[in-house]
Amino acid sequence: RVVMLIFYYVIQIIEPGRSWGDVEINYYNFETYPPLSQIFLFVFKFLSFGILEIFAFWAFFFDLLIMLVFYYVLKSFDIPKMLYAYGLFFINPFLFLNNVFSLSNCGYHITDSFFFLLFFMALYYFPKTKKIHRYIFYSFLALSVCAKLYTLPVIGLLFLKLVYDKNWDELKIFLIASIIIMFIFLISPVFYLEGYLEFYAFWNQRGEGYLPLYIRIIPAAVFTVLYLVFRFRKADTFEIVFISIFIMASFIFFSNPYIRYFQPFIFFGILKPKEFFDLNLNLRFTKLKIKIDNNLLVFIVSIICVFLAIILIMFILDPTYF
Repeated sequence: RVVMLIFYYVIQIIEPGRSWGDVEINYYNFETYPPLSQIFLFVFKFLSFGILEIFAFWAFFFDLLIMLVFYYVLKSFDIPKMLYAYGLFFINPFLFLNNVFSLSNCGYHITDSFFFLLFFMALYYFPKTKKIHRYIFYSFLALSVCAKLYTLPVIGLLFLKLVYDKNWDELKIFLIASIIIMFIFLISPVFYLEGYLEFYAFWNQRGEGYLPLYIRIIPAAVFTVLYLVFRFRKADTFEIVFISIFIMASFIFFSNPYIRYFQPFIFFGILKPKEFFDLNLNLRFTKLKIKIDNNLLVFIVSIICVFLAIILIMFILDPTYF
């Protein structure tokens, strides 16, 4: 990550005016993001003193910060072999490709980092049992929705689940913590933020360039129905949170085909410890026993996702990404 940061600065010196990618877009254009992300972008643009290169450093800083915060998420979940799990997460090629690496411009996605930080804070408090921790968990979960919408379906699914389970105390905590935050950052901007509804129209317009809305919504709708019918009754809150992200990612992907929308499932795979099977290799020169667990499986799937992302970039999206 440090090497890539140096590379981005050096290449700007060699080729002045070279694109800073999404960092440059984020620096000049706030309107295509939810209001909470707009606030973050405004603050860190102000803290960049009008210099794009300093803003790029903030993007680098937040990438390192989400790596650090996830360490404490692992500690909160009391993950077995935590350093092993954290090491595989830190060098995860899928995360690195989508949040750091690019040879053509700059690979940082600072608005995704805002979402990850808020989402990780929610995950940090999820295993804790005190009542105040439940309020904090739902508050940060709602803030993550407001920052990037990736977790938006969780509001409806959790409401249905708590009603179905008749868990009225938890439902009260969920509603108090979530509704206030959602109203402030997602609903009230309709009345005072000029062009707020155009934010949704802009992303829908981008999606229309690929497929009509009624086609794009089909995968997410089908998956939601299947989940509600076959799994919903047995699901817990943790599972519902990540299923919600998958539902939203399924819709966004067919509107703007980037695989990075599915990144949060990396965290789900890491935070649900499970050992699947042992692989014994009896070679002529050595014997090797490999334990295939959830962390190793996430890492292998991430490598596959990297190749899928490259294929999409080369044949569907912008081939100058690299």
